[in-house]
Amino acid sequence: MKSFAIAALLGATNASFFGMFKQEHEMSAAEYRFMAHIVEYGISYGTREEYHYRLSLFRENLEEVERINNDSSETHTAAVNYLSTWTAAEKKTLLGFKNNSTIKRNEVTLDESNLADSINWVTSGAVTPVKNQGQCGSCWAFSSTGAMEGAHFMATKKLVSLSEQ
Repeated sequence: MKSFAIAALLGATNASFFGMFKQEHEMSAAEYRFMAHIVEYGISYGTREEYHYRLSLFRENLEEVERINNDSSETHTAAVNYLSTWTAAEKKTLLGFKNNSTIKRNEVTLDESNLADSINWVTSGAVTPVKNQGQCGSCWAFSSTGAMEGAHFMATKKLVSLSEQ
């Protein structure tokens, strides 16, 4: 009788443990995408707390991406990328601009009477594919080359991708 009671107790304990384990480890679609994100970008987290914190950031970004992509009024498509688990403070470290308010600016007002209502440079063929500036704080170089690529296209009708280096 004692052995039956012990076996029943062990069985109940195991069933309870594995039930909790299964419930705790059932992954949502967002967590599967997060795991794929971790693999794609070679990320690892030292603690469960860090993992769950980064998962919550990823879920927030994924929800925003899905909101944008499901909104028929949006004119662009969004996607998750290597920044999808970063905080706003971490993203801010990528910014290289430092405002210098002591510089005097010579502003010029241009004639706006003969402008088109709108121009879509993408459908005009004057825009190269999106590039990744990484962490070097070189947004000025990317915007400068983008402007030169567009100007070159307008002058020659040939689109070239210039190097930001």
